[in-house]
Amino acid sequence: MDDMSRYIDVFVDETKEHLQNMNGSLLKLEKEPDNPEYINEVFRSAHTVKGMAGSMGFTRIAELTHRVESVFSLIRDNRLGVNSDLIDIVFEALDLIGSALENIADYGEEGDIDVSETIGKLQTILSLTPSEVSSQEELLPSTSKKEYSLEKVDFELNQFDKQVALEALDRGFNVFKLRIRLEKGTVLKSARAYLVFNKIEENKGEILKSIPSVEDIESEKFKDSFSLLITIKMPLEKVKKSLLSISEIEEVEILEVKKEMLLEEAKKTQKKEERKVEESKGVSEKVEKHKVSQTVRVNIEKLDTLMNLMGELVINRSRIDEITKKYEIKDVDESLSQLTRITLDLQNVVMKIRMVPVDYVFSRFPRVVRDLQRKLNKEVNFVIEGKETELDRTVVDEIGDPLLHLIRNAIGHGIEPAEERIRKGKSPKGLLKLMARHEGNNVIIEVQDDGRGMDVEKIREKAIKMKLISESAAMQLSESEILNFIFVPGFSTSEGADQISGRGVGMDVVKDKIESLSGSVEIETAKDKGTTVRIKLPLTLAIIQALMVTLNGYKYAIPLANVDSTLTIKSEDIRKIQEQEVIVVRGEVLPIVHLARVLGIPEKNEEVKEFSVVLVRVGMKKIGIVVDELLGQMDIVIKSLGKLIKGVKEISGASILGDGSIALIVDTTSIAS
Repeated sequence: MDDMSRYIDVFVDETKEHLQNMNGSLLKLEKEPDNPEYINEVFRSAHTVKGMAGSMGFTRIAELTHRVESVFSLIRDNRLGVNSDLIDIVFEALDLIGSALENIADYGEEGDIDVSETIGKLQTILSLTPSEVSSQEELLPSTSKKEYSLEKVDFELNQFDKQVALEALDRGFNVFKLRIRLEKGTVLKSARAYLVFNKIEENKGEILKSIPSVEDIESEKFKDSFSLLITIKMPLEKVKKSLLSISEIEEVEILEVKKEMLLEEAKKTQKKEERKVEESKGVSEKVEKHKVSQTVRVNIEKLDTLMNLMGELVINRSRIDEITKKYEIKDVDESLSQLTRITLDLQNVVMKIRMVPVDYVFSRFPRVVRDLQRKLNKEVNFVIEGKETELDRTVVDEIGDPLLHLIRNAIGHGIEPAEERIRKGKSPKGLLKLMARHEGNNVIIEVQDDGRGMDVEKIREKAIKMKLISESAAMQLSESEILNFIFVPGFSTSEGADQISGRGVGMDVVKDKIESLSGSVEIETAKDKGTTVRIKLPLTLAIIQALMVTLNGYKYAIPLANVDSTLTIKSEDIRKIQEQEVIVVRGEVLPIVHLARVLGIPEKNEEVKEFSVVLVRVGMKKIGIVVDELLGQMDIVIKSLGKLIKGVKEISGASILGDGSIALIVDTTSIAS
């Protein structure tokens, strides 16, 4: 294993991609069980992972993928049908592979994961031929039972085969589908098959097609059974009796084929041929695209280092700019302008390198929704929009758990059971949307359902009961302010825990996580219409644009993404409502806070008659922040405060300015709350 350890990172990354690919293909296959594209996709990925795991010595993963590959080999050969129960077992195998993969990533080995039960389920499926499935269902686990039908066997008739069969029917011949099953342990299987062929020809019949092919049957490349499509004058019962007279033939199934069935089979074959043509086009297009755009796998730590170096370059560019202004050095103006342009271009490139589509995290949710539907017996139409929207990799890595909680909540508590929806005049199938889009320097992510919505009055009553607010004050709150109680730790309107979530644990964690990413969360709801949870996130957490302000001679930065506007007010413009200072801006009453007081900084001693105010918007709330002076906007590099001053919630970070001084970054979300 030591010799292979340097390849572990590559193995983990590539296997994760194949697992994601198999998950997606299985979800599509469940909706289109006969689509060969998805069947082949799972088969190829399982085969690749099996080979990689075997070469690396990861036996559990190799065994699981070998069984999955074998199951899909049967499906490809039309010897096994696809249903939700079978897909459940394959998903179970993929989950175990994922768990083993996490152990490999952390410790370099698979760990003590028990795969025997899942391998047993897959092996049981593999041990049964299609006819045995119907006669020995008690041997199959309840989640992997399958119905076999000779009618569904597709011989893939081409135009010539169809013409021959139709002419045979017109001349009074019968067209039959046959399935011949030999006794277990038959030694000369090809010889028995030859006797079957010979018996049909003796009775003036003709074999049009066989599954597997005649060559494979002669080479004994089949288990205990094979299927035939024949034309013959003899009636069904006589054909069956004639073939059963051959020794070691255990069973003969026969189905008469009508003219309509032939035409339908020919249509299916034509569609498959058309799909193959489209697939070949798609493959050629992919190859062409691959030639045009090559990719390189880069460790995220190297990108972090590159971003840090970029940050230092931005700081030093600002430093040079400050020096030239201070000493009025004109000779370097042109060179500095050129350096500024190059730095900005480089900054944009580095930022784009770190950007990944939100599909990186969205792609895991269709599987979550599918499993929850089956668990809760609900029907949900899950729609994803804007999955190509790009976001900084560090942000994307962090939003998975909050979104997972919101999706589980929407299905578990928001979307009603089918009977309840029908009583309300809704479609029995619920709608859940996960949407992403860009808005300026932010990304908006929405989780929207058409369920029962939140009961605002019930939330108000619960808040009063929990003594979070007095009854009189609660009656004065707007709907959006009442909904904010959802984010209070331990707050829940549920009377008890259920299988989806516990009691009041979750929404506060969602808010904390999003706000730690300098984002915000807001909720819109309407009873029996549904709920929308809207998350606003910055595009990146490394280099941002900020409005620079001063307080008592010190510089502070307010993220420009939160700034609505700036204005200057006079002292007489300030009013007080219930001990809260407010101002009126364009007919809107807005609360104001003095940033110096919030941070505990001494204010200017002289009597101030005019104030500079920065209006910031956090979610649905807008407030004014009073500062001493506005300096203008600037690109700043965010630096962590470190552990010593981690608890100062009003400050989210710091930045080094061009003159070498430090500017603290104001956390507007904390100040507004």
